Parts: sequence; structure tokens; C-alpha cells
Amino acid sequence: AKVDKEPRAPTPWMLFCQKNRAAWKQANPDAKGNEWMKALAEQWKDSPENPNRGKEPKSKKKSQTTLDVMAKDAASSSPPASSPRDEFASSDF
Repeated sequence: AKVDKEPRAPTPWMLFCQKNRAAWKQANPDAKGNEWMKALAEQWKDSPENPNRGKEPKSKKKSQTTLDVMAKDAASSSPPASSPRDEFASSDF
């Protein structure tokens, strides 16, 4: 049976977007796709509504699964083919 959960409270970022998106879109009617998202993200960095304003962004860590796949790909790939430049550098002139 599905349990009814209470919806999560909107985050400060979500509230900022709700408040500013319509105005940005009205000011930029020719914008395409998610350009509004990029513009609002830039505004958000210095917004007084941003609880992390002035802090360095957190670094994005790669998951262990991603790291495992990258290691496997690196181990299974063949070394790059030598170029004519490499052969010239090693020849005896």
C-alpha cells in the first residue's frame, strides 16, 4: 500500500526561481530552452536569498561506480598509435 507523504517544503533556490522566472522570461522573450535557468543561476550566486552566498561551491565528487568504470576503460584501452613525429624523434640522424 502506498503511504501518503507530506510534500517537501520548497528550497530557497526553488522559491527564487518561482519568484524571478516569469520576469526574466518576459524581459527575454527570444531566449531558447533553459537559458533562463543559466541566467537565474548566475543571479542566485549573489542573491541575498541564497544561504550559501559568498561561499565556495562544493566540489562534485565522482561516485565509486563512475570511478570503477573509468578505471576499467583505461585498463582495457590500447596505447595510442605512434605518430610519424615520434618515429622521427627516435631515429638516428
